[in-house]
Amino acid sequence: MSKDLHHLRRALTQRAIGAAISATARLPIGGQRSILRGAVSLAGATPMLRRRVLANMRVALGEQVPEQAARLYFQQAGWLLGSTLATFHHGLAATPVVKEILFDRTVDVLDRAMAAGRGVVLATPHWSGHELGAGIIATRHPVAMLIRDVGDAEKADRKARWYKALGGQTVRRPLRESTTRDALAYLRILKSGQVLAMTPDLLAAPGEGLVVTLFGRSARLHAGAFRLAMTAGAPIIRCFPVWRSSGGFTMTFEDSPPPQSTDREAAVQACAQDWCNWFEERLRQNPENWLFWLDRRWNAFLHGRAP
Repeated sequence: MSKDLHHLRRALTQRAIGAAISATARLPIGGQRSILRGAVSLAGATPMLRRRVLANMRVALGEQVPEQAARLYFQQAGWLLGSTLATFHHGLAATPVVKEILFDRTVDVLDRAMAAGRGVVLATPHWSGHELGAGIIATRHPVAMLIRDVGDAEKADRKARWYKALGGQTVRRPLRESTTRDALAYLRILKSGQVLAMTPDLLAAPGEGLVVTLFGRSARLHAGAFRLAMTAGAPIIRCFPVWRSSGGFTMTFEDSPPPQSTDREAAVQACAQDWCNWFEERLRQNPENWLFWLDRRWNAFLHGRAP
């Protein structure tokens, strides 16, 4: 896809999002949720789109991925988008979502890590519902969520309203902010004893990030979450959603193993690879849980094409 066509598609998508938000603003919470659930159900019933999701799952994880994984992907997406719209308009605390995202007993892992007083790096992939999950965690512990500035004022306003609706603290990342200034801001968050939510499953540009093995391929991912945790002496906690057929999910938490190497770069590399191994293992259990099966960059990566 040419850059001009890509930018046009993104512009049309943002316009459609804005129109949907305006059109549903006066609807009750139940109406907002059901409209988007229905729309996503229709999309998921499209054979071409479902085949594309399943094909990407199988390219990454193998032919053993069952066909129902693609159906569950859209089922979860319908719940997520409906819940996101209701949260955007009314705030998370006012929606049924607060009773549909639960903790299991492994939340003790997060509680103990927070009690140590060095902050926590919550390193989670883009699971379906991960931001809503962060909002629920913020009802228990202070959570800082990162907002990267965007050039479009309307989109920037929507992002600000969205994170405010979630209820956590936000940290802005200006478009041309230096890496050093970013790191200092994040270290201050950890030193203040907060949860810093980060998503390591973002592909880095050539020459950037760390080379790891993921889906049987070499990939470049950003290693900021692991470097920050080591610098601050903060534990890295992983989170995984267990979805319920009725909608919503239960969050489970796990410790990350401590670095074994005294060489800093080797330790960062080992932590990043261990996180990737954990991510792929969880994804094999529930392929439908990852949002990025339709992501443009990941789609290109899986099929060996330039993004």
